[in-house]
Amino acid sequence: MPLTPEMVLECTNEYHKAIDRMYKLLLITTEKLESELKRHNIMARVSGRLKTRDSLSRKLTKWSKDDKKSGIFHSKHDVFAIVGDLAAVRVMTYVEQDRERVAAIAREIFTHRPGCDDFEYEVKESSARIKNDDTNHYRATHMQIRLRPSDLNEKSDNLNDDHCELQITSMLAHVWNEIEHDIVYKGDKSILSDDETSALESLGLLTKTGDNIIVNLINANVRREANEKRKLVMASEEITSADALSDALHEFYGEAIFGSSFDFWKNNGALFAALKYLDLTYPKDILAVLSPSHVLGVRKTELQSFKRFCDRYRYAKPAVAKDTCDLFLLALIAKHWTELAKQKHQGMGPKPRQLAFATRWEAFVSSRS
Repeated sequence: MPLTPEMVLECTNEYHKAIDRMYKLLLITTEKLESELKRHNIMARVSGRLKTRDSLSRKLTKWSKDDKKSGIFHSKHDVFAIVGDLAAVRVMTYVEQDRERVAAIAREIFTHRPGCDDFEYEVKESSARIKNDDTNHYRATHMQIRLRPSDLNEKSDNLNDDHCELQITSMLAHVWNEIEHDIVYKGDKSILSDDETSALESLGLLTKTGDNIIVNLINANVRREANEKRKLVMASEEITSADALSDALHEFYGEAIFGSSFDFWKNNGALFAALKYLDLTYPKDILAVLSPSHVLGVRKTELQSFKRFCDRYRYAKPAVAKDTCDLFLLALIAKHWTELAKQKHQGMGPKPRQLAFATRWEAFVSSRS
């Protein structure tokens, strides 16, 4: 059944009757994306829009002149399955490099249309139409997404078959995309004046330069905030408990250390005891001996060797726990093992964790000499 003017009107009216349902789809999808972006610490803005009745009518009228597109419509209900952007959600990242991260998140939290395992993923600037046009600076990643059945309830189970278009672009690219869409895409590119063409070209080049400036700005902001945090932590009062030590280390290093999730509270007692034995109880002294460069150096060059040494000589307990205060303890021992190995062991029980690691480290160093 071709897309006759009557069919275009029927499809448009059918979509308009479902506008509340499509708005509900848009709302749930937007909220899920915003929540996940926040959880992954991705700086971005999320917006959504529904296609207007007039816009859909113009699109279908244009398709009616294309035999291939016109021929796939069989009834007015096909408008929901065939038109991919009735509902569209746009994620505008602060930096260009986050586009693929957002796409990966979308693959995790949404599902795809039946038979489209790749989410109809498309990097627009890689298409021949844009790639072969030096004046076209459109940059965006498009996907088709659907809500997972687990996200639906009795109030939203009518969304099971609906889908929307996900558009991922950087904020600066979004500016060019929108202006180009209004001036060129909806009009006739051939009638643009030289000034319009030149301005669009200059704006496109500026957005790419601006992406680099934003990256530098964000990195400078992170460095400044880290420096301010360091000063604040170092100015703190004497640390008098293991938990206070963990709080200070967490405040200084942040949620993750060297790219890994880190438990600043596990095995903190042994670290605090070792620092107290060395009379290092003020933040400025602790962070001087446990500097990021030193801790990273121990993690990269010594930790695995020490673990292999312990396995070879059957030092089973206590075992070094990955991504805990044991890393800081070993970094401390690497500098002060001679003093820490001299601690007196009281009682008949097993050696305290800090003493056990220090004496092993002493043997570890001797084995390498």
